Amino acid sequence: MTSHLPALLLSLITVILPPRYGCMDIIGGCVVHPHSWPYMAAIQRKNLTVCGGALVEKQWVLTAAHCELNKSEVRVVLGAHQASKAEKEQQIFKVMHYFPHPQFDRSSKENDIMLLKLTGIAKQNKYVEPLSLPDNYEDIKPGTTCKVAGWGLTSSGKPSKYLRETTLKIVGRKSCESKYRKYTKITSNMLCAVGKKFSKADACEGDSGGPLICADQYSGIVSFGKRCGSRNMPGVYTRLTEEYIDWIKKIISLHRDQ
Repeated sequence: MTSHLPALLLSLITVILPPRYGCMDIIGGCVVHPHSWPYMAAIQRKNLTVCGGALVEKQWVLTAAHCELNKSEVRVVLGAHQASKAEKEQQIFKVMHYFPHPQFDRSSKENDIMLLKLTGIAKQNKYVEPLSLPDNYEDIKPGTTCKVAGWGLTSSGKPSKYLRETTLKIVGRKSCESKYRKYTKITSNMLCAVGKKFSKADACEGDSGGPLICADQYSGIVSFGKRCGSRNMPGVYTRLTEEYIDWIKKIISLHRDQ
């Protein structure tokens, strides 16, 4: 009986946790090797990580537009492993400007992408390094293996002290659409990913905005889901399409010196 207890508890937690919409966290993952995701950004309010993001240029972080951030309270922590605790590797900034996508729709979650301009320029080293934007805009094929990381809720229902990652696989939009039909439309600007066979791996509350890495390429942004870690229920990610990459480059170019 004892050997079945962890699985039973995880099942109960999955059922008890309230439905999430626009919230994501790492379920079923493991703690990463410290600083192995040097582009990860912890977006915090009152020292709590509320969203993730990725450093894409020395003064710019890419995240999800649905992250509701009170400008005066928000800080961005780079180079963190234990984001809620001071570490010598960390670089901490306030946000100078917020650039949510102008067509972001909060109800449908379409265009769930946002750029943050930091108050300072990140110093690049082995702990802090930008993540390259994709140069290949082809759709990600179902079955492709991906990774996602964050400091969000774990299967215990509590935020993770340390950065955690999990492995997922892309699922086709038709299959994903069938799971979300009552909730929202799955568009070509979205990717769906689920834990591998018999796994409850997922992203959850606190992981929104973090990067989805597929075949070693920045492919998506944690956007929304229905129930953290529910087997066969995909999480949904904003797909980094050519149009979004052009928008990112345009915003950075227009506001680089402001």
